[in-house]
Amino acid sequence: MNTLNLKMSIGESVTLYPELVKVYMDYGVDFCCGGNRSVKEAIERDTDYVENLIVDADKAMAAATQFSVDSKQLKLSDFTTHQLIDRIVREHHGYLKMELPIISELMFKILMVHGEAHPELYKIHQIFGGLKTELEGHLVKEEVLLFPKLSEGGSDCRALIEELEDEHDGAGEALHELTDLTGHFKVPEDGCGTYQLVYEKLKILVADMYMHVHTENNVLFKRFV
Repeated sequence: MNTLNLKMSIGESVTLYPELVKVYMDYGVDFCCGGNRSVKEAIERDTDYVENLIVDADKAMAAATQFSVDSKQLKLSDFTTHQLIDRIVREHHGYLKMELPIISELMFKILMVHGEAHPELYKIHQIFGGLKTELEGHLVKEEVLLFPKLSEGGSDCRALIEELEDEHDGAGEALHELTDLTGHFKVPEDGCGTYQLVYEKLKILVADMYMHVHTENNVLFKRFV
């Protein structure tokens, strides 16, 4: 069973184990700007609940190694290409198609109400809007152009895969900016319930996107490049 390696950099830990993103965010640990710090240094500096974090991290890493498919427990690397594509479209694309419009609508509401007192919301709204547009186009490229080809053997897909990986990098940069601008999704004292809801949804978006990109870049795409 994988356990949290306290000596590796915290940035490397979320690249290898994207399931740790939610754990770090739950404990307020900065894995973006301080990405070169060791895991030990980061968690000891950013949280008073180090032992609890380690326990939750180990549980998250253990849970992420097995997925239920057709009544069997499989690692992502053991999925067939069809199973991987089905999981990506159902779990990650389905989530984005449902949540991106909701977050956009709610974010506009808090911008109207709280933008004067919290001018950072204008930048947050702008970055999220750009991310939403890019992700919507990205999903279409994958579902219409790439995935059907991969299902048939993946010939002549290298250029498209590289283009999509570049788009993943761009999305990652936007998510880092959102994390920084929101103070790791810390709601201000005068924030309303909608403010709280938006930040919670953004936190879930970041965690899901890390797992989404990991599944594609490090498992599915590697089979064809």
